[in-house]
Amino acid sequence: GMLEALPEEVSPSGTLITGGEALVGEALAAWRAAHPGVKVINAYGPTEATVNCTDFHIQPGEPVPSGPVPIGRPFWNTRAYVLDDHLRPVPPGVTGELYVAGIVLARGYHNRPDLTAERFTADPYGPPGTRMYRTGDTARWTHTGQLTYTGRTDDQIKLRGFRIELGEIQAVLMTHPHITQAAVIVREDQPGDQRLTAYTVGTDTTTADLAAHTAAHLPAYMIPSHFITLDQLPLTPNGKLDRNALPTPDYNQHTSEGRAPRTPHEQALCTLFADVLGTDTVTIDDDFFHLGGHSLLATTLISRIRTTIGAELPIRQLFETPTVAGISATLDQQPARAAVRRPGVTAGPRPGRIPVSYAQQRLRFLSLLEDGSTAYNAPGALRLTGALDQEALRQALADVVTRHESLRTVFAEDESGFTQVILEPYEVALGFDVVAVDEEGLATRLAEAARYSFDLAAEPPLRATLFEVGDDEYVLLLLLHHIAGDGSSMRPLARDLAAAYAARVRGAAPEWAPLPVQYADYSLWQRD
Repeated sequence: GMLEALPEEVSPSGTLITGGEALVGEALAAWRAAHPGVKVINAYGPTEATVNCTDFHIQPGEPVPSGPVPIGRPFWNTRAYVLDDHLRPVPPGVTGELYVAGIVLARGYHNRPDLTAERFTADPYGPPGTRMYRTGDTARWTHTGQLTYTGRTDDQIKLRGFRIELGEIQAVLMTHPHITQAAVIVREDQPGDQRLTAYTVGTDTTTADLAAHTAAHLPAYMIPSHFITLDQLPLTPNGKLDRNALPTPDYNQHTSEGRAPRTPHEQALCTLFADVLGTDTVTIDDDFFHLGGHSLLATTLISRIRTTIGAELPIRQLFETPTVAGISATLDQQPARAAVRRPGVTAGPRPGRIPVSYAQQRLRFLSLLEDGSTAYNAPGALRLTGALDQEALRQALADVVTRHESLRTVFAEDESGFTQVILEPYEVALGFDVVAVDEEGLATRLAEAARYSFDLAAEPPLRATLFEVGDDEYVLLLLLHHIAGDGSSMRPLARDLAAAYAARVRGAAPEWAPLPVQYADYSLWQRD
């Protein structure tokens, strides 16, 4: 890294000041061993706060633990807050967004009043009339009163229902003895298929080694699908990570000595694995998760095995035996399974009370626990060019809501727990607001609209906003709560909306076959 590239004699003062990127103890340890008499200052501060506004001093001989090095305390003329989404201070050890206040703040952005108003806000904890700057960085207080930088708010992502700090994964990778640099991003090389991908700089490491290392410290949903070793991380001209220059993973990686399928059963399973993973071929020894599989794709694969081969498997089995050989052996040990397998989901009589599925139960509980949280919003933006019939679009949205019960479901609670209440189509007035915005301000307005907090007990889990960008230029934001769908739901939702709009423009209703099952049927099947 940068420390190793420094010349032997850097400063006659015997002091090294670091800043600009997160510093971890492992990266500092080797340099300090070669320079035991140097004082190190880990400084932090955005340009909007006159560069540095906090620092952490490490005296010669003072030990530094592994992991992130603190960024210290604010300067005497600076205030620092770590706040939650509602601008409330979080307790020590809890990550929040870092805000900076005090005389160090800039006046704002030149000729950008909109951005100034967004980033420089009133300081509710300072003297009247003072402001604070929203840094976009995440941090936490230690129990000794030091600030620790944890990443960027754009590094806090939601993936398959889990909120993930990418910086936390990077920090774990940096604790590996042979890794000197690490970066973790979310890639979506195929629409709707998001995968954690780790890029590392180091020696004597393998994918299996790094996967085992992260698995020892992180839950399964935080383990990257791909590990790519580089000679160095690509940087922008100002020294920041160049995410656009990071290479695309090889989605056709196979076990070096993988065997070809030996039976028709294994051939069918290999085909299913390859189809679900989006790869050309799969050997019977390839690990589903090493090829980029994740929990959502695992659910898809289990469903495909059920419908294609006629075998019922718990999803747990794929985690225990994630290869074609393992799955095939499991099925061979249970030859009578197909004959006694559980029937698939079918539409049937509905009871008066419809329970939520297990996944919905978890999400409904979290929505109550994290009141006002937007972590489980799944936004999708559609750019529309040309003449737009807004009335036909409203009718098309109503058609889609009528077709999919999950889009007109609210979630109540009774003495037996959470329950689904499916509203009649006429009870749902899903219109959309029309917002005029220029191209420059579009991203900000989209982000604001995507932060809407759903009241799942009182309103359906879908909202729409139409942004009018220019003449015959629009962007339609569909905001779906994760309790009703995920990123992969956007494609069929957009497809149905397009079909309904085309019909409504012609003055007709969409002609589509009724759905064979609805999500409520699956919930009843799961609870049976």
